[in-house]
Amino acid sequence: MGIIVPTFAHWLAASGVNTARGIFMTGTDTGVGKTWVGIQLITCLRALGREVIVRKPVESGWVDDIQQTDAWQLAQAAGQAFDQRICPYHFSAALAPPRAAQLAGESVSLQQLAAACPTHWESHQFLHVEGAGGFYSPIADDGLNADLAQKLGLPVIVVAEDRLGCINHVLLTAAAVQQRGLTLAGVILNARTHRVNGMDNAQDMCQYLDVPIAALPCA
Repeated sequence: MGIIVPTFAHWLAASGVNTARGIFMTGTDTGVGKTWVGIQLITCLRALGREVIVRKPVESGWVDDIQQTDAWQLAQAAGQAFDQRICPYHFSAALAPPRAAQLAGESVSLQQLAAACPTHWESHQFLHVEGAGGFYSPIADDGLNADLAQKLGLPVIVVAEDRLGCINHVLLTAAAVQQRGLTLAGVILNARTHRVNGMDNAQDMCQYLDVPIAALPCA
């Protein structure tokens, strides 16, 4: 079944992401560390000689200090100068994007978000697209993160907080990804706090998922 890899670089090789054209980064929930994990991924890919194109098509909870936004941090990791193409739709309310857009008197559609992502890029380049919230979280007026991932057709990475209960969340998300006909490239468990003594979610998941699993240490 699944395999546990000791470092992020090993996970990258085992998952095949380092040779892919791009990925869609999603999570089991909001606040699980997608952006932080994405920065590690981008850093590793650049060390391997890949040029990374980042897109965060929509971000809510947008703040005036742009350096605090997810989109800016991803662009920095990729060595890109931040511009409107990276995150063309952003709203101040820290809510699901369609609700945040509605409060701002605006709207956002799946077609708009998909159009914000390149459709053609060079073989040495890698497209990193980060969603908003969990795989089944609303991301547009007419769809979920799952719908955007399906439109883009990229392999999916699932990020989860490495805590008690995450196995259920990861397996549900993995099943949803596969039901959409998408490739699940791998799972990354992000230890945002110290793990409970005796807990080993990565090891336990291996018997249920046939993908590489990384358990990142507490940042």
